[in-house]
Amino acid sequence: MTTFPYTAFALSAVTLLLLPGISSAQQTPIGTPVFAAAQTSAQQSNVPPEVKQAENAVESAVRRFHIGVFGGVALDPELIEFGAHAAFGPFFGKNIEFRPGFDLGVGEVTTQFGINLDVLYIMPGSTTSTRWAPYLGFGGNFGLSHEGFEEEDEEGNRFDFSDTDFEGGMNFIVGMRSPRGVFFEMRATAYGVSAIRLLGGFNF
Repeated sequence: MTTFPYTAFALSAVTLLLLPGISSAQQTPIGTPVFAAAQTSAQQSNVPPEVKQAENAVESAVRRFHIGVFGGVALDPELIEFGAHAAFGPFFGKNIEFRPGFDLGVGEVTTQFGINLDVLYIMPGSTTSTRWAPYLGFGGNFGLSHEGFEEEDEEGNRFDFSDTDFEGGMNFIVGMRSPRGVFFEMRATAYGVSAIRLLGGFNF
């Protein structure tokens, strides 16, 4: 009979010690991180395979497509040139790209507009960490040129000359480019409007 007060006191102390833990356990949802992970996994699994394949195809196409701008000078005739191109690839191998584009040249006498259908071959061994990657290229060139000038003789008579020609040729390209997008190249065109072009530009 004398141990009853001590037993009651011990039970009361244990109850007071356990109450904070019980109350905090009731306030915090059990298994919250597990539930969040399960919810995220369920959202990912709800994406249809067709949508995922289409997304991957779009990402792959974006990686294979680039645009670029360039400018420079042309010799024979002397022109200031600028233009743009698009690059698709790689095709038939990791080092081959198809690069169609256009250029516009303006000179004192000649104005030229050209369409280029070039294929580039990036030299093996070039990686994203390579500072400069050399490349070679060739392709068709279709150019429209206009030559015109006016001159007056000593008697005040005006002489006007104007001529427009369409010519097709073949481009031969030697260049180098940086992974950051900068490139420099020399383009020689056989049977075209401009024989040699020295160009520099940037690929986005």
